Amino acid sequence: MRILTTSLFVLLLSACSTTKLHDHWQAENFSRNNLNNVLIVAVDSTRNRFLFETEIESAAKKHGINIVTSYDALGDAFPTKEKVEAYIENNNIDYVIATKLDSVNVEKDYVPPAIRTYYTGPYYSNYGHYYNGYNNTVTLTRSGYTDTKTTIMLVTTIYDAKTKKPVWVGRSSSFEPGSVSYLAAAIAKSTWKSISK
Repeated sequence: MRILTTSLFVLLLSACSTTKLHDHWQAENFSRNNLNNVLIVAVDSTRNRFLFETEIESAAKKHGINIVTSYDALGDAFPTKEKVEAYIENNNIDYVIATKLDSVNVEKDYVPPAIRTYYTGPYYSNYGHYYNGYNNTVTLTRSGYTDTKTTIMLVTTIYDAKTKKPVWVGRSSSFEPGSVSYLAAAIAKSTWKSISK
């Protein structure tokens, strides 16, 4: 079983983020109705892992799925393969949902400085007539800057806890993610929708 080994960062870049499930695969003998007694294993950074797993747990419970986070099951230590398998052995776990960071793509584009002159119109005084003693144009200067766009790719895999084989795999991308909680909620929503009944 492949458990997440790379940290997911909190990318506080933009409130407007887009998360999309690109593609997924589902085993023929697996359906959404099978999904119960689940252990969710996510990021290894303590704070990020807690936020991510808690959000997935909340979304799963809305669908009536009995789920436990690895944070609650194993504590804040890194959820190694051995620890996860030992927990499965001693508890009623049918499936494991593991999410890992696959890649981070950062694109940087330099936007050069610009100078623009705008016509502002005449100044209208309190005395009811136009006063043309002031210049009717203004020149605005914008400094050059670097526009950065960040896209992260995550892979979510649902494993059968008994056979340790994947029954569902999906790849999601998020453009300019605003928070770990938002990202987890978006991934959970797209995952539940994509699993066939």
